[in-house]
Amino acid sequence: MGYIALYRKYRPNTFESIIGQENVTKILKNQIKNGKISHAYLFSGTRGTGKTSAAKVFARAINCLNPKDGEPCNECAVCKGILDGSITDVIEMDAASNNSVENIRQIRQEVVYATVDVKYRVYIIDEVHMLTTSAFNALLKTLEEPPENVVFILATTEQHKIPVTIMSRCLKFEFNRISEEDLYKRIKYVLDCEHVKYEDEACRYIATLADGAARDALSILDRCISETEDVLKYKDVENIVGAIDKDVIKKVADCIMEYNPLKALDSIDEIIKKGKDLRQFAFELTNEFLNRMIKENNNLKRYSDIIDKLSSLDNELKSTTRKEIVLKSCIVQLCNEVTSNVATISGNVDDVYIKKMEKLEKQVANLQEYIKNNKVSSSSEPKVQPKIEVVTHIDSENDVKNTNITEQKLTEFPNTEELKKAIIEKGKIKIYSALAGAKVYVDDVVRIITKNNFAYNILKSDESIDVIAQVLSEKYNINKNIILELKGDNEESISKIEKVLKDNNVEYTKLD
Repeated sequence: MGYIALYRKYRPNTFESIIGQENVTKILKNQIKNGKISHAYLFSGTRGTGKTSAAKVFARAINCLNPKDGEPCNECAVCKGILDGSITDVIEMDAASNNSVENIRQIRQEVVYATVDVKYRVYIIDEVHMLTTSAFNALLKTLEEPPENVVFILATTEQHKIPVTIMSRCLKFEFNRISEEDLYKRIKYVLDCEHVKYEDEACRYIATLADGAARDALSILDRCISETEDVLKYKDVENIVGAIDKDVIKKVADCIMEYNPLKALDSIDEIIKKGKDLRQFAFELTNEFLNRMIKENNNLKRYSDIIDKLSSLDNELKSTTRKEIVLKSCIVQLCNEVTSNVATISGNVDDVYIKKMEKLEKQVANLQEYIKNNKVSSSSEPKVQPKIEVVTHIDSENDVKNTNITEQKLTEFPNTEELKKAIIEKGKIKIYSALAGAKVYVDDVVRIITKNNFAYNILKSDESIDVIAQVLSEKYNINKNIILELKGDNEESISKIEKVLKDNNVEYTKLD
């Protein structure tokens, strides 16, 4: 017999051997012991958590000739027949490739016949959410009035796609993501069974990479074993799976905390040149900030904002074909958060922020040139003269009041984030950074409101207005006057900063 992959070789064959799902296996065993078998079950959860394995164990257990405490014996003729596939009354169907109404009609025709070798005919429908609407409708009738000897087990990773009418006729079981500790123990067990020596750190690292999925853990382990000569070492696992150097992760994290986008992008370029997975980089960077937040127990607000942004970054990277641009724009935004924080500082002022603010405009200009040189920006920027030219500057609180417009009465532009991304794709990092903390409203005019004096000075330039107008016109067909507003409370905050600096004899440069 040929080589069998570890995830198949060590597939659980009893409820006891299914790790991390005691909340499910205990109930299933009790139902079998008490003879209270339902006609339909729905197993849902992320990949590799044991849904299909539990369905197969359940199919054997309810038909086993010698069940023991709700477990299949795996020794009787029925258990062996189901295991080797010779018993045709236990049918496993992949709904991803058999999702039509004809496939379900075939099931409806079969269920009326008596079973041959077993007590229950069991249909295991994997990835059931892939069925078409017509197929679900055909299945519904069978689930409403099934024969007594038929059991359906539906497995899915996306329960929200299952029609409510189907779910309401099933017993639902949620399979949890498997903890790293349980995966770690399982990996050690498999290595011991395979007589492979290992470093404890290597096992823990594989458990982390598996991200809650036992199948993924064993697949990674299988590859590592095949490329290991004598001992499975942590460094070997890093090289085999293409992991990102921890020093690089820490370097990027330090750059974000120090508001240094240029050095952060240099490190990201190193990762890209080595062909590393950018989603894996985002995952490991998120973990780095989680660990820092727990260990340091300060800067909690900053860490929380960074982690929140990086968490949403994974979904963006998953859905885009321009991963490099999306990742870099996110890192730049995290590095430039100082622009929205400095303007609201009052009381004690950290002079590090002031120095960073002085350097920021130069850094952003360099960054814009950097992205152009590395061909990150769009190469087909249209040379169209925008129609919008009118800009109103409101620099004081009285001027804001005289407009007779409050933010509550304005209609916020729903595509602000897309607008920012379109601007950064043009290589306009300075404008993107200035818009980070601003709000955009669209009614009879386009109104951009910022409380940040630094951002306001960038946005009021003709170049910035032209770029924003151009994107609004091209992407959203919006051709309206642009009004730029600086909220008046900003001046009070700036004056407080200046007072504290003077009181402490700190020299500073005032931006125009």
